[in-house]
Amino acid sequence: MLLPLLMVLGSGPLSTPAASPPADPDPPVHVWFNSDGNYELGDKGKVYVRPAQDGYLVVLHAAPDGRVRVLFPIDPGDDQHVRAGKKYEVKGRGGHEAFMVDDSTGHGTVLAAVANEPFRVDDFAQNGRWDFGALAEHSAKNDPEAALMGIVQQMQPANAHFEYDVATYVAGAPRYAGYPYPYPGWWGPRLGFWYGPSYYHWGYGRWGWRW
Repeated sequence: MLLPLLMVLGSGPLSTPAASPPADPDPPVHVWFNSDGNYELGDKGKVYVRPAQDGYLVVLHAAPDGRVRVLFPIDPGDDQHVRAGKKYEVKGRGGHEAFMVDDSTGHGTVLAAVANEPFRVDDFAQNGRWDFGALAEHSAKNDPEAALMGIVQQMQPANAHFEYDVATYVAGAPRYAGYPYPYPGWWGPRLGFWYGPSYYHWGYGRWGWRW
């Protein structure tokens, strides 16, 4: 059984987010990260959202390499409803953190939008899952905020406006690691296979050990 995909931070060990929202107590919606949005490759990013009003939520993520994914709802048909003033942690499939900082350094962007009617997601759904091809049509490499805004505007309810907030994080290579991978592994000739304790990567390189 999957864990809840959007967890209210109201009691128990999840009652205190790792990072605090800014001084303004009542923006329409606020989104922020753990670790103040400063990550290294291999880190897991947590995303927190607090809406100021009851409504319906969608959260989008543009990775540093421009890939766009929907963080919430986890599937297009899932409930989008959120409660006013609650602090939520956006959870990935299986209850994992919202995203992993994998093989791209740079800046990533998360946009959270709230409306008083459900967002229309059919243009980005296929067979009950998010359609990555449709999301990829909104290139986020050069202007991630504009790309994410374009998607939300396409999802906008017919008779309602939405409020939104944008947060940016930084993904950097670990200082103790040789470029560009943080773990030792075997690097094959030209199109090679990199394997380390935590993940693997295809890429170009030369034979040899990389530490």
